[in-house]
Amino acid sequence: MKDSFRLYTRLLAYIKPYWRVSLLSILTMAAVAGLTPLLGRQMKFLVDDVLIRQTPGALNSVLGVLVAIVFFKSLAEYASSVSSQWVANKAIDDLRRLVFQHQMVLPVSTHQAQTSGRMLSRITYDIPQVGAALSNAWIIVIQDSLTVVALLGWLFYSAWHLTLIIIAIGPVIAWIIRKASAGMRASNRKQQLQMGEMTSAVEEQLAGLREIRIFGTQAHEARRFANISNRLRQETMRVVRISALNVPMVQVLAFVAVAGVLYAAGTLVSKGLLTPGDLMAYVTITSLIFEPIRRLTNINSTIQRGLAGAQSIFELLDLPAEPDDGRRTLDKVRGAIRFEEVEFAYPEQQCPAISHFSLDIQPGETVAFVGASGSGKTTLMALVARFFDARSGRILIDDQAINEVTLTSLRSQIALVGQHAALFDDTVAHNIAYGRQGASREDIETAARQAHALEFIGKLPMGFDTRIGTNGNQLSGGQRQRLAIARAFLKNAPILLLDEATSALDNESERVVREALVELRRDRTVLVIAHRLTTIRDANRIVVMERGRIVEIGSHDELVATNGAYARLLASGEDIVSEDAPHTMTDTALPTRTAGL
Repeated sequence: MKDSFRLYTRLLAYIKPYWRVSLLSILTMAAVAGLTPLLGRQMKFLVDDVLIRQTPGALNSVLGVLVAIVFFKSLAEYASSVSSQWVANKAIDDLRRLVFQHQMVLPVSTHQAQTSGRMLSRITYDIPQVGAALSNAWIIVIQDSLTVVALLGWLFYSAWHLTLIIIAIGPVIAWIIRKASAGMRASNRKQQLQMGEMTSAVEEQLAGLREIRIFGTQAHEARRFANISNRLRQETMRVVRISALNVPMVQVLAFVAVAGVLYAAGTLVSKGLLTPGDLMAYVTITSLIFEPIRRLTNINSTIQRGLAGAQSIFELLDLPAEPDDGRRTLDKVRGAIRFEEVEFAYPEQQCPAISHFSLDIQPGETVAFVGASGSGKTTLMALVARFFDARSGRILIDDQAINEVTLTSLRSQIALVGQHAALFDDTVAHNIAYGRQGASREDIETAARQAHALEFIGKLPMGFDTRIGTNGNQLSGGQRQRLAIARAFLKNAPILLLDEATSALDNESERVVREALVELRRDRTVLVIAHRLTTIRDANRIVVMERGRIVEIGSHDELVATNGAYARLLASGEDIVSEDAPHTMTDTALPTRTAGL
């Protein structure tokens, strides 16, 4: 109960900015609750004054009052519904934006620790559950609770000794609701996890559609999805069973209490202690309690789903953002990079991915990193961009330690072109302008020309204004890479990270992209990971890595002449292939690498 109260209190904090409309909603709900007993009260006058005494004009008076009560009650219900829904939807919109913004600033390690499906389901599944708890549930809880209190107040006033019979079942009903709440909360938490698992499965299956078809595993994936879906169905039905049992149990108890009241009331009427009109009013008002009690009992499942969703959302919001404790600003730099005894290990990994790594890179120098898969190449680039922080040692840019400068200023000096270009469902122009928000069309076209992208952009239906689909799926691999290169040109950063920028391309596309990269590398400090010999040979120096350590450094010719680790890599073809050979992907894009790099 304390946990539920804490969660709901935290949720209500998002309503606080809209307290004026909230106050209007509560006042109109109170008006609805106050007018409801008056409907039953008119039954007394209808029976005693109209039917029994037959007082002249009594019927017109009773009907006129009833019409007025119904009119103002309906008006108050409309106002309470609209105002409360407005507040709830504003709060949910704020919460949805906050969750999205917080996901954007969480460390890369946090995203890697949770499946993308679970992160996505918080917005697509958990927040709508919270929305139901803050909108419909809020109306029912407040309005119906006030209505029940108002009705019980009138019943106490008219016949308190009879009303005690109804009150006696209150603790039993509260116990039933509490037990049901605990069961539904636990099941709703399992539903959230399974919804995240289902979302991840769908994402994986859609992303791997070609592999699924070529290996003929459609039946296997269908069975896997059916298993996840069935577990979700089972938990959903558990909530349905608890909720379905909860409501009739409360209704039976309430009916037993009302039956006892009616029996006692009938006895009082027969003894002349109550008038027939008093009995009719009492019975009418007692019957009016049934519906709000039923709704209050039934809404419990919605509230528990909302609280389970809120718990999941607040767990995310309580996760610390990416640390940005630098106090200096890294202004326009020359591009000198120095690694001093850098060491890094991924969480729950015993062996370090980078160990005792020291290297000086001069401004404008191109350094290629080669080595077997898992040697630490991509991890090293991630450390430069501070997607991760080194466990020990320092990385310096122009003699400034990168952990002492702000993340914004650090990353403003770095451009990245990865193996898989991250493009968005927007126009060609907007995707290029992602490198510098607010860039002019002239600058965007210049960047496209430098990236050798004008040729294919000119053939698109609307040129630069053509939408390219989700992740640029309307373009070829080479076209996507040239847009990523154009984006890097537009940013014009002094440090360039190239992570397998040509590895997934065919030979013709690789040739065009390589020509664009040659221009992009000019007058920049470049750290490049590549498997193609044509890219590596052009580097000023080649760093050969094994298990996070440097084993050789030199130019291509020097390393070949040495006949060491680099020469063995060339001979084996394990991680460096020839200029014209097809390529098998081994590393993934920089931001999404996990342990063992």
